[in-house]
Amino acid sequence: MPIPNLSKSLYVAQLRHIQSAHESPQRRGPDTLVRYMLPTLQRVRTTWISKSDLSRLRKDPFYYYLVARTKYYDRIFTEAISDGVERILNAGCGTDTRAYRFRRLLCDHHVRVLECDQAELIYERQRIVKRWGHAPYVGHLAIDLNDGCWPELEQWLGHLTGPRTLVLMEGVSPYVETGAFTQFLQLLGAKLAVGSQMAYDFKLVEVNDDFGRDGRGRGSFRLSSNRSEVAAFHKPLGLHLQHMELSSELCVRLLPDLKQSANPLFDEDALVRLYVAGSQASERPCSQQSLTPGGEVFDGQKLG
Repeated sequence: MPIPNLSKSLYVAQLRHIQSAHESPQRRGPDTLVRYMLPTLQRVRTTWISKSDLSRLRKDPFYYYLVARTKYYDRIFTEAISDGVERILNAGCGTDTRAYRFRRLLCDHHVRVLECDQAELIYERQRIVKRWGHAPYVGHLAIDLNDGCWPELEQWLGHLTGPRTLVLMEGVSPYVETGAFTQFLQLLGAKLAVGSQMAYDFKLVEVNDDFGRDGRGRGSFRLSSNRSEVAAFHKPLGLHLQHMELSSELCVRLLPDLKQSANPLFDEDALVRLYVAGSQASERPCSQQSLTPGGEVFDGQKLG
């Protein structure tokens, strides 16, 4: 079975494959492994995409934002390893391949990775990555961030005296209900060791309000574009804002030739980097009331 398109995971994989195969060096996507996440027929179709279909994709502002976002999280991933984090939690991993593209870097620094996503996706993902060779440093856990409580993950997180951790959540929060995502941040702020890092992106308030809305009409997580407000939201959770960047700013910074493009930049998201300087949350975050916000390295192995 192919990976299910939960939270558009398969669609993002398709775009990343196209971006790594068909873009110029200045705009090329770095994920040359993601093609193996695609079903064979879909991989062939995206490899031989027509010029008209490619032109249509490029007119969508999200398309080049995804290139910039992939580069952005790649750098956070590698910098955190160099900074001495001992493990990485990839929550909502989808079709992300960083644990395998940066295999040698992770192994050289003895960094462990835990990949989490919804059960039907994570089980299929496990089947696919087994073909890429033994990766004992990678673990998998099925969780749904909309559940509001994650006892197995809480056990994995351990205590404040545990190892320094990077938490990566790329393209995740727009699919999670506000209270549940805030509670997840609260759990992380309570459990992560001092010096741990976090990076995630979010939809801005009053932008594309229907995006991520579930069948019961509940809206997904949103925050303001105001840096002070974003910092004030995270501080009671034990998380301190280190850097914030709008999606349009990221596109221009990492793909500067987009300034000359006639197409609009993607302006719906913001990206934050946070660090843990001490927790002010309860020792039992799952039982608490939620707060509400106002390159590719394969050691010579052939993949197929």
